[in-house]
Amino acid sequence: MKKINLFVFAAHHLAGNIAAQRFKSLLKYLDPAKYRIFVFAREVPSAMTATVTPPGTDITIFPLPGRCVGSESSAAASLLALAAAFVRPLPFLLGEGRSHARPWFVHALAKANELCTRKLAAGEQCVVIGTYSPVDALVAAAALSSKHHIGCLQDFRDGLVFEPLGKPGWSRKVMRQLIEARVVAASDLVTSVSGPLVDDFQQRYPGKATAILPNGYDPDDFAALDDDVVGSTRAAAILAREVPADTLLIGHFGRIGASDGSASRSLDYLVDALNDSVETDANRHLIFAGELTEGEQATLRRANFPVSVLGPVERTLALQLMKRCDKLLLLTGSRASCATGKLFEYLATGADVVCVSGVSNEATAILARTGAGQTILTGAGVSGYQAVRGALSPHRSGARRDIAIYSRAAQADMLDGWLSTMVLP
Repeated sequence: MKKINLFVFAAHHLAGNIAAQRFKSLLKYLDPAKYRIFVFAREVPSAMTATVTPPGTDITIFPLPGRCVGSESSAAASLLALAAAFVRPLPFLLGEGRSHARPWFVHALAKANELCTRKLAAGEQCVVIGTYSPVDALVAAAALSSKHHIGCLQDFRDGLVFEPLGKPGWSRKVMRQLIEARVVAASDLVTSVSGPLVDDFQQRYPGKATAILPNGYDPDDFAALDDDVVGSTRAAAILAREVPADTLLIGHFGRIGASDGSASRSLDYLVDALNDSVETDANRHLIFAGELTEGEQATLRRANFPVSVLGPVERTLALQLMKRCDKLLLLTGSRASCATGKLFEYLATGADVVCVSGVSNEATAILARTGAGQTILTGAGVSGYQAVRGALSPHRSGARRDIAIYSRAAQADMLDGWLSTMVLP
């Protein structure tokens, strides 16, 4: 039987951030006897022009030049993406030539179109996935699907319209709405990470097939930690330098307000709660590994309890540190759809998770369903301070339940089912 050719537009695939893991760790679990996978990524300095493929898979990665819509893009580039969403042949016309000045999605579509044309001519089946963010990948997937009449899955990791993370402003809001409507129209299935986001798509696009594809953890990443002697040694050295022996170690990993500004207020609440304590023998030490805003660094400088700020660390080292923590901190803000990727790695470690949040959201619901931890809402005010201190004490939370649905291996089976339906004759 001929393989299914899967084209995946994932601009951040070669990045090291947690967002890149969504499809990077998922695709490798698809059956290589069934799928031939082409990933169109944005080149980064460390990737250059080399391809990086997991062993035992049939995955080819194309690192391509060009800018994407976002904080770095000009108004002209943003307008071009909008135009391409409405005039789907446009990026194919712009793809003639090799100019590096063209946007990333033009380069990505030129390569994908060449491959897709050849595979279809050979009588093979093709299907495409667009992954947000950035929006360029969704525009590219819609264009390829429309030109070749192949199945299309559009995956929204975050809300493009519902609780958007981008810059505010009425013009940007209108542009998001217009682009979203166009890329959704081209899709056979829309997926997103959380219930509130999927419910919003169902409400605004009645009749459109939607499904939850949650963030998750890669079992291979955690299995590899025991053999990572260098990483283990580095993690042990960092903790020996920063944290006194026999201390309750509480860790936070990744961004806080740099991804969601409202989450910074949860850090303020956490520090206020611990500063308010009259405890003299709490014997807890907090570490923060990841990018912090200037305001968050200032908040931690006023802490009157032991805290270490490690700054950003590579992901494998972060996992080594994570698995050594007694408690793991999750700080979320006012976004109901929040289901940040680090939560699922937290679940995989088996440590208790303590979430301080502005609202009950998808992340807090997952903690409740899995029994992996507890949540304190900042709306509780001073009366909630004791709950924070109690959660960050040596006792453990209740019995855990199954987290298999958040394993990338299990999610690949779900993805396979959707894609198989799209290529049925």
